[in-house]
Amino acid sequence: MTRARWILSAVTLSLLWLAGALILVPRMERDLEAAARQALAGQPALAGRVGGLSLSFDGLQARPAGKVRTSGDRLVIEDTLRDLVRAPTPLAASLGLGLNPVCVVAGEIEVAPFPAGWLLLAATGVQGRLLGTAANDYEARDLALSVQDGWGAKGGAITGIPGVDAGRHDEAASTAATLRGVPAPRPTAQAQIARIGQPWKELDLGKDDAALFAEAEALGVGGNEWRQVLPVLHELRATLQRQQAAEAQDHRLSRLPLGHLFIATRDAQVVLRGEVGTAAMKRAILDESLRVFAPRRVHDEIRVSPQRRPAGDFGPVTTALLPSGKNTRSIFFGIGGGAWRPVDWQITPAEQSWKEGLSAGIDHAQVRDDSAWLTGWLEGDGAHDPPPALKSRPAVIILALFGTKAVLAGRVAEESARSQLIAAVRRVCGPRIRVQSDGMQVNAACQPSVNLLHTLKSLPAAPAEDSTGIFAIATPGGAWAVIPARREITEAGGLASLRFLPEGISASLVQEHAAEALEQLRHWLSNPGSPGSNP
Repeated sequence: MTRARWILSAVTLSLLWLAGALILVPRMERDLEAAARQALAGQPALAGRVGGLSLSFDGLQARPAGKVRTSGDRLVIEDTLRDLVRAPTPLAASLGLGLNPVCVVAGEIEVAPFPAGWLLLAATGVQGRLLGTAANDYEARDLALSVQDGWGAKGGAITGIPGVDAGRHDEAASTAATLRGVPAPRPTAQAQIARIGQPWKELDLGKDDAALFAEAEALGVGGNEWRQVLPVLHELRATLQRQQAAEAQDHRLSRLPLGHLFIATRDAQVVLRGEVGTAAMKRAILDESLRVFAPRRVHDEIRVSPQRRPAGDFGPVTTALLPSGKNTRSIFFGIGGGAWRPVDWQITPAEQSWKEGLSAGIDHAQVRDDSAWLTGWLEGDGAHDPPPALKSRPAVIILALFGTKAVLAGRVAEESARSQLIAAVRRVCGPRIRVQSDGMQVNAACQPSVNLLHTLKSLPAAPAEDSTGIFAIATPGGAWAVIPARREITEAGGLASLRFLPEGISASLVQEHAAEALEQLRHWLSNPGSPGSNP
């Protein structure tokens, strides 16, 4: 072999090597990379999970690099590259399609899972609501059940289940810290947040929305999720503000002085004088006194002041608070929350025993004035008599029966009396007659309805259809005064001229309450049987 042939052979080999290195190998690596990516895309377990993976080839050596979310993802990638890549040979596309040309997988894949999801517990008292986002349905369900158990073991009840966002979150390696520290219910509103797997942190509802979002965002809450959480926090904040205002009010009221009360008796009269914090307290003591001291006359001299504590019931009101033996006069003194104690009213007010054990904050001057007023009343000096009670107004019942209509009017003291009257009239009239009762009023200033049963049972019967009707008046417990319906009673002064009204009932009173009934009766008498008079 000559020198020339040696040189020619060397040049040819060099050219072939250069062709393989510069043309065939890059083409082969590109084909392998495309085939490898196609193989990875065909793995269901890797769907949406290889976005952070880069892939390159050094000849037949695969070099994957980047980050994946789990070690399982890394194993699937390596196995796929090692066993499932199919690519044609550089020289003939039909050769080697059943073989994997990758001989080595030598990349460095880092396992870097996405952050875990988050939970928010919004609660007022024992009622709670769970919000949040988990990595998958299983994690969301298990967390909801576990938090419900932890909250329920402390006396609470929770509703709600976290949402799922597998594209942003992976399962937490351990949820022990979150589940061990489930908060306990408390009377005030609270908002507790936690990254799944980490301890809970309370959100300060007194902060503004921007500060709360900064805290929540650091624990994984996204912008869209925050828009769903914000209305819940607004509701909690409003509830907390109401609770804090009520607590401050309770604290203020607890520092007010307790109420005081004197019960003084002279012969058949009883005076209650003092100052309490609410009208309900006053009503309660008056109702009890009226029941216990009956038939004595009870005078109300109790003042209601917002500067007294609206709490602290007085001792029970019994006949033991009345004079005993031959005595006809006595005074008892009480402070809210304490027992009644007798007061020697026959000594000067400055020396009376009510001064002993007087609660802090109670105005001594007020108590002294009340004691001095009652002492003067017991002595009968006339200058300290309670004002006379207002004379009650007479009750009246008016019934006009004509055609197919019954008009009931007047006034009584009790709603129960009104209801009984309406029912009785309907029962007497039957289905043929329509009862109109809008003019029957309830007025607490009227005389009480005594022996109403007599009036109900003596209701006049419904007149015959062809009659002109009747006009009747009564007082509760009294008999009915009944006259035939005539035009005279519908005219001015007609009622007064007939002189049939019950005792104590004036014609003007009847005219005032029966104006509508008289007007309808006038129309009936002018047009008997007309459709307009009997709607």
